Amino acid sequence: MGMILLGLRNLIRSKVRLVVVVVLIAVPFFLLLIMQAIGDAIQGQTEVLKRDVNTLLQLRARGSMGHINMVGQDRILPPDVPAKVRQIEHVVHVEPYLLAMAPITEPNFVMHVGLEPSAEKRLESHGEAGNPRIVAGRDFTEEDRGKPVGIIGQGYAKWAGITSHDIENGRATLVIDPTRSHPVIFPMNRPTRTLNIIGMYASGYTFGDLQLFIPMDTFRDIYGVNQGISWVFVRVDSVDNVASVTKKLQEVVGDVADILAPKGAAVFTATTSRTVTRLAVGGAALAVVLMTIVIFFVTLMQVRERSKEIGTLKALILFRILGEMISGSVFAIGITPFLPSHYKPLVQSLSVSNQISASGLGGLVLIAFLASVIGSAYGLWQVIKLSPLEAMKHE
Repeated sequence: MGMILLGLRNLIRSKVRLVVVVVLIAVPFFLLLIMQAIGDAIQGQTEVLKRDVNTLLQLRARGSMGHINMVGQDRILPPDVPAKVRQIEHVVHVEPYLLAMAPITEPNFVMHVGLEPSAEKRLESHGEAGNPRIVAGRDFTEEDRGKPVGIIGQGYAKWAGITSHDIENGRATLVIDPTRSHPVIFPMNRPTRTLNIIGMYASGYTFGDLQLFIPMDTFRDIYGVNQGISWVFVRVDSVDNVASVTKKLQEVVGDVADILAPKGAAVFTATTSRTVTRLAVGGAALAVVLMTIVIFFVTLMQVRERSKEIGTLKALILFRILGEMISGSVFAIGITPFLPSHYKPLVQSLSVSNQISASGLGGLVLIAFLASVIGSAYGLWQVIKLSPLEAMKHE
């Protein structure tokens, strides 16, 4: 305890030096804290971006839009593609779609989309936008699978003369005629079908409101498409895995498909956050080095400054211990320059537990402690080599 009190008293022996030392240690210490705070903030924001950035990939037949009745764009994907895609690691959701075009007032046309009842209602020209708001009627349920029902966009409904009141009262119907043509649509020799319109949606896009969603089985029956898929949307579990899943899709699906991936957003999120994190880590490492150097040389300076006192104290301790051990007859033999084993408990009593907190502050304290121990130990090693008699002659 006396040694600890002596050390604490030495702290305030020179107030100017104390202030300078505190400032020198505080600057890298708080720089490190700032770098850690920046790194933690970036990491947290990166996780948010990874959840929000689009991780949706789209597959279409190579060189085709995949619309079954569009001139020169009617090639579709093989029927086994969705099953193959579902087997790929990091793929969390797969949704197949079938698309056909229908003419309205020239030169305009609308889009008919076949999908599973639970699938997102994607807008043909805005595939990333799904599930537009239902403004009248109801949404699909599993009971609608294979039934002649549909959900229409409000722009398409206006052209067809369908109102919200008609839908709410169950009187809204729409006739689909695959035989009608258009400059970009070829006719199909299929019978007309009447659908009951059970809902109306609003997307916020002019062309997005010109679509009709139909259960997949109903779509196949109307257009005679027994096999194949127009589009397949693939959701990846994380932006970090978009590139690897894209590569695996190319291997699994082969040359039959074009793959549309959000590479720009994915790469930006991954590389930018990684770069900022590396800068924060580099700044933190620099702060640790600066703090370690400052503490090392401060403690070394303190120990060297007190070398005369330490040498004298060592001589007194040796005199007392050796006198008790060997009696007065051998007192004049001389004093060893090394610390006796009885001095070790004092050192051990000043040890610090290595059970530290996992927090960043605990790490900083540990680094500071180690730097001070190394600096003072180096100074003590030099003092220990000094003969007590040589130290005492300066007093």
